[in-house]
Amino acid sequence: MEFKEIAPVRLYESVIEQIMDLIKNNELKPGDKLPPERELAEKLSISRNSLREAFRVLESRGLIKSKPGGGRFIREIRENDHNNTENIILSLEKSSILELLEAREIFEVKIAEIAAQRATPEDIEIIEEALNKMNQKEELKEDKKTESDTEFHLAISGASHNFVFVNIMKLHLDLLKETREKTWQIPGRREKQYQEHRAIFRAIKEHNSKKAGEAILKHLRSIRKIVVEI
Repeated sequence: MEFKEIAPVRLYESVIEQIMDLIKNNELKPGDKLPPERELAEKLSISRNSLREAFRVLESRGLIKSKPGGGRFIREIRENDHNNTENIILSLEKSSILELLEAREIFEVKIAEIAAQRATPEDIEIIEEALNKMNQKEELKEDKKTESDTEFHLAISGASHNFVFVNIMKLHLDLLKETREKTWQIPGRREKQYQEHRAIFRAIKEHNSKKAGEAILKHLRSIRKIVVEI
């Protein structure tokens, strides 16, 4: 017997699905006004921030419209929009991923620069071990896809000898886990990523702060390009 992993559902996703279902069942029709924000948030037992996030997505897709001081209304819905909930959510997911990557381009570049300055021989050995794992056959297994990648980036943050950087990296790598797994499935990406990581490692080993920052920025922008094209 095989059980499938249950994907977590965010509150705003549930709101989107509920509104889409009401539209599909003609309980909400073009021109209908949605309840005031405070009232609807109370009915759904969610925060107004979560509700606003759902509104932002629905409005960006042209499913609802806002009138200054007049509330939010259902717009004319095209037939193929009725079953478009998943695409709407995926669109927001991509936006969130790009924002996470944008943040990484700022703080991880600095982490790499500091790591290049502070890395001890032991730190460099740990980073190299993580790098070498990427070429091992067992890393091709489904449950090993991002393990060595995670170890590599955490080893770099560890070499900064700043526990805040380590915790920031842990959080971001966890949030981007699914995205990283998907990028590894792209033909040729595994080898390219290995070469990008190797360039980062060499710069840190040489204690070249500027080169380390440039190498990791190139790596992150490569990932960003892939996400945009997915």
